[in-house]
Amino acid sequence: MLVKSKNCMEASKAQSPGIWERLSSLVSWFRKKEVKEMNVYFISGMCYNCKVFDKLRLPKGYKKVYIEWSIPRSDESLSEYARIMAKVIDTSSPFILIGYSFGAVVMQEMTLFLKPAKCVIISSFKSKREIPILFQAVRKVNLMEFMPKRLFSSTDFITNAFNRLVYNASNSDLAEYMTVTDPVYIKWAVEQITDWVPDNKSEYLYHIHGTADQIFPYDRLEDVFPVEGGDHLMVVKKADTVSSILEIILLKKED
Repeated sequence: MLVKSKNCMEASKAQSPGIWERLSSLVSWFRKKEVKEMNVYFISGMCYNCKVFDKLRLPKGYKKVYIEWSIPRSDESLSEYARIMAKVIDTSSPFILIGYSFGAVVMQEMTLFLKPAKCVIISSFKSKREIPILFQAVRKVNLMEFMPKRLFSSTDFITNAFNRLVYNASNSDLAEYMTVTDPVYIKWAVEQITDWVPDNKSEYLYHIHGTADQIFPYDRLEDVFPVEGGDHLMVVKKADTVSSILEIILLKKED
C-alpha cells in the first residue's frame, strides 16, 4: 500500500512538474523571509573607501553594509561627524559595527550614543595607553596649529609620501582604495585622530591587530586578536585570516 502511494506521488510529479516547482519555490521564499540577516556596518580608514573590505567574508546570517566618508566642515567636531555618519544605521534591529584605523575612532564615538550588539576594531587603538607615541608628541606640541594650510592642498604629495613611508607603495598601487583625498577632509581627519582620547562605551568590544602594524605598534596594545605579520593594510593583504577571526567574534554567544 505504501509502495502504491509512493508510485502515485511519482506519477503526479511527472504529470504536473510545474506545480511541484512552484511549491518548492514558495517554501524557499518563506524560509528566506524567516531568516533576517544582521547588518554589519563597516567604516574604513583615513582616505580609504570601503573597497578595502571587499575581500573579507562574513558568516551566514550577516550582511555587509558600507558607510563611506563624507567631507566634514573644517570646524566640525568628531562627535557631530559621528552622528551624521550614523544616520544610515538601522537601529530598529540588532547590528554590529566594524571600524578600520581612523574608522575605528569614529566607530567608538558612535558607541557614546548607539547600542551595537558588538564592535570590532581593526588596526587602531581603544585606550589611552594604546595611543601611539607619535600622536602624543603631535598633541603635546600642538603641531597641527603650525602646519601650513597649503601643505594639505597638495593631496598627491601628502598621500604619496605617506604611502611610500608606511607601505613602501606608490599612490598608483593603492589608487583603487585611496579615493577620499579632499584637503579639508585630510587636515580635519589628522587633527581628530591625533587629538582623540578613547572613551568607548561598547560592552562587547573586540580588537584585531597585526603584529607588524606600522602606525599603531602592536607592543602597546592589550586584549587583541593578533594577526602574525599583519601590517596596517592587513585588512586587504591578510583578508582570509581577518575573516576567520571575524567569524569567531560574530558567532560568539554573549552573556
